[in-house]
Amino acid sequence: MYALGVMAQSLWVKTVSEKSGVSFEMPGKPNLRNQDTDKISSEVFSLKDAVNVFGVVASDFSKMGLNFTYSDPSEYYKEMRDASLVSSDAVLISERSVAYQKMLGKEITYAQLVGKHEYTYYKRFFFRGNFIYQFAIGGPSRMKNILLDKKNLYFNSIHFLDVQTKE
Repeated sequence: MYALGVMAQSLWVKTVSEKSGVSFEMPGKPNLRNQDTDKISSEVFSLKDAVNVFGVVASDFSKMGLNFTYSDPSEYYKEMRDASLVSSDAVLISERSVAYQKMLGKEITYAQLVGKHEYTYYKRFFFRGNFIYQFAIGGPSRMKNILLDKKNLYFNSIHFLDVQTKE
């Protein structure tokens, strides 16, 4: 089973964003959409394969003068968590802290109906320099083993680039 995971990941496509200072792998080339809202510009990467959906949102808060290296992101995290659960049938299953290198992030697991089927989603939030990063993967709850295998491959492929934050 391990060999299958390694083989499957070798077909994954690495995406590097110099603009957002992040790299990650998905099982195909994601769609990229640039989005500007007020003073926040975001890169939104998304991909849907045969079973799962993947997403990355990297939001730049430098125009608002925010640098998360020097501020507590708790309120921003709560707002983003709650926005993830905005659907009336979304149910928060778990919430935990996760570490990456010397950064502390948050991970939520939630379920929601998509059509007549329940989907499970895993979403990680990291606050680094001027950016808030959201990494998500979801899929049918009835296929949780496939989802968990891909979740581990996906989340383990995330790397932050050494870029200077804007002051």
